Amino acid sequence: MRATLSQIEAFYWIARLGGFHAAAARLNLAQPTISLRVRGLEKALGVKLFERAGRLAKLTTEGRHLLPHAERMVGLSEELHLKAALEDPLRGRLRLGAPDSFGLTSMPALLASLRKQYPDLSVALTIDNSSVLSQMLNDRELDVAIVADPEVAAHVGKEPIGTIECVWVASAKLGLPDRPVRPRDLLHHEIFTNPDPSNLITLLRDWFATAGLEATRLSTCNSLSVILRLTMAGEGVSLLPKPILPRRTRGSLQILKAHPQIGRPRLFGAYQLDRAGRMVDTVIATARALSAR
Repeated sequence: MRATLSQIEAFYWIARLGGFHAAAARLNLAQPTISLRVRGLEKALGVKLFERAGRLAKLTTEGRHLLPHAERMVGLSEELHLKAALEDPLRGRLRLGAPDSFGLTSMPALLASLRKQYPDLSVALTIDNSSVLSQMLNDRELDVAIVADPEVAAHVGKEPIGTIECVWVASAKLGLPDRPVRPRDLLHHEIFTNPDPSNLITLLRDWFATAGLEATRLSTCNSLSVILRLTMAGEGVSLLPKPILPRRTRGSLQILKAHPQIGRPRLFGAYQLDRAGRMVDTVIATARALSAR
């Protein structure tokens, strides 16, 4: 009996992710199916690949020796699928990532543009903060993503899209003065922000650090739309990307002038270099046009 590619993929992802459960989730399979494939591979090769330690899977000596070969075979399989997709870019599946701010303001227009040009395209969309998206790109779990100031591996390319203007906002109920606010002015207010790791909380901390201060009254939330609702309700203040603010706030939301000025994160289109092509170019060009509005 010869080993199959599906068995080799199961072996590779268990080794990569450290457990059968994680590999099953990655491959969208039931865990018993993953276990069955590994047993089949061990039988075909005549070696034991893993030692089970609770929910973790530890490679045996034979498993460590065979892992580089499995990695090459999985990579070749992905290249084969990629080649087929590049031959017909109007079909296929695009794994696209974007931060919450871009998703709230520009994702509908971006997807509409893609649908118009590639009507048979399937999109798997991930909305998360830029730090998480950058790591997913590095792990080859996304094809292209819109990210702020990404830290990416050598196999990931990036092209500038624009910058993000962020502003301090508060409910008019709080009665904050109509003058530039300094870090000390907001120190004792409840502040809503994204949790670590995120560009927004880093930007916030850097702003307070200009005055030698540290914001301590931080409440975190992974949804910018919820942060905005909490801010409008008067529960605290927040530092938010200006594009997500409603055009008409009926006097309920106050945009605060800040001193010193708040830094502007740079927005990039980041993508797998081996997947560069017309589809990726379309995503980046459309995102650039939308961010310039």
